[in-house]
Amino acid sequence: MAGSINRRAFLGRAGTAAAAVMGAPFIRPSRATAASGDRLVVAVGQWGTETPFAWRTVQAEKPLWDCIYDALIMRDPKTFEYRPGLATEWKPSNELRTWTFKLRSGVKFHEGWGELTAEDVKFTVEQNLKPDSGGGSAPFFRNNLERIETPDKLTVVLHFKNRVWEVASNFTQFVGYQNVVPKKYLETVGEEKAALHPIGTGPYRHVEGRQGDYHRFEAVAGHWRKTPAFKELVIRRVPDPATRLSGLRAGEIDIGVVFGDYLDQAAKSGLRLHDVPNAACYWVILSGQTTSDREDYCPACPWAGDWSDPKSRENARKVRLAMNLAVNKKAIISALWKGKGSETPFSYYYYPFHKGYSADWKIPGYDPERAKKLLAEAGHAGGFEVRVNPMVMVYALDGPDVMEAVALDWEKVGIKSKRFPEMTSTFGPKSRNRKTHKTHWVYGSPPFDEPILAWSRVLHSKGAFNLLCDGPYDEDIEAAMRELDAEKRARMTQALGQKLYDAHHGVMLGMKSITWAMSRKIGGWQSLAYVPMETNYEYVSPAS
Repeated sequence: MAGSINRRAFLGRAGTAAAAVMGAPFIRPSRATAASGDRLVVAVGQWGTETPFAWRTVQAEKPLWDCIYDALIMRDPKTFEYRPGLATEWKPSNELRTWTFKLRSGVKFHEGWGELTAEDVKFTVEQNLKPDSGGGSAPFFRNNLERIETPDKLTVVLHFKNRVWEVASNFTQFVGYQNVVPKKYLETVGEEKAALHPIGTGPYRHVEGRQGDYHRFEAVAGHWRKTPAFKELVIRRVPDPATRLSGLRAGEIDIGVVFGDYLDQAAKSGLRLHDVPNAACYWVILSGQTTSDREDYCPACPWAGDWSDPKSRENARKVRLAMNLAVNKKAIISALWKGKGSETPFSYYYYPFHKGYSADWKIPGYDPERAKKLLAEAGHAGGFEVRVNPMVMVYALDGPDVMEAVALDWEKVGIKSKRFPEMTSTFGPKSRNRKTHKTHWVYGSPPFDEPILAWSRVLHSKGAFNLLCDGPYDEDIEAAMRELDAEKRARMTQALGQKLYDAHHGVMLGMKSITWAMSRKIGGWQSLAYVPMETNYEYVSPAS
């Protein structure tokens, strides 16, 4: 065991060193900026496609763009519970077919684009109805929304075709996607131009940016919710962890994610560490488990199988279990995560704080000999070849190192990995369209209010993404989403969770904490509970 751990520690250093080849050096914004003491520089490892709009965006954009917006429903930073935001109240009627939101009066859009009204909310939500809208909530609105009324400038009434209990979750801070944009601005300059200079109501306004590199923001004086302590915010994309740590040490970066060997180095450098405990569930996406109308459909793939053929389906399940048993999760947690993780929960968006979570769900242990036997039983005694993407993913910045560790373990049981590195900005859209060419990759999932909300997006054949499989559980998901009683829904969710657990659709790795290093300039930070990538930059306070 010790030899395996040391080897993985070496792999972690080697992997991050390799990533440095692609990493850009720290480059300061080109325009004149605030004095150093008034500037907060946040280095994030990755963002997604860099779009700021709710109807096109995904969770990966939140570390970059949420600072310029306010959500209709905010969250308590410690409990994750709902709190009033741009909406002072929200309530359902007509047996959950009608939802009414009352908006806060006097909230202004940046740069003189007027007061936020019900028409802006209506306009934002209706963009989800476009056929090419790929945002996380877009399928929900396309499938369920009937019409929107605005009886007065501060009242929004959404009418749905069906009884829907999950409406509020789509408007929340972090997991929600509906950051409100000014209708007049979008109609005046067009979506393409507005995407380069987004306008919102948030505590920071966008000033300038360079695609793929950085964006600069200025604090909004007298903001209705929270005026930031720092007059300027610069968010940098710095994929290489060594570059982030160097910037932190030099005082050029104030907040940056650290992991692996860099945790100890950050602590020895006198940097304060800020943990977000139990923030991300890690697993390896086993692509190809899609429906027959998708390019990724692969009934011949050993881990996917033909769902219409019971024998093929069972052999594929054995292969997926073998791919789980071949991986030494304890070594990954110890050597790569430095103990900041655990072998629970079983992944797939089911956190221990969710109703229905079963203590009997355990991540499959390390048993390469049993893995070989299962492969032989499934007709793959000689192993097979897979494609892997050692990608830096927003919620799994250590994805390249973890994927390499998994690939090396797979090779010990005959599963040979061919590496095809690709940036998340280009790979992400392929994943959403089920066009990943059967490529496997490491994913870190954020929490949702209920697992079924995530599954309706990433597991249903009509969902926004496929991060497990498409098709076989559509009826289970639809039935649970139709259930209005929370306790009954939790039991249905648990039953589906058991099916997912037994089927081993992904390689479950464990739960990981996310750690940020902070420079001496930072005094404190009221971050959000359970959130892998922070969205509360306005609550960072300077050292006294």
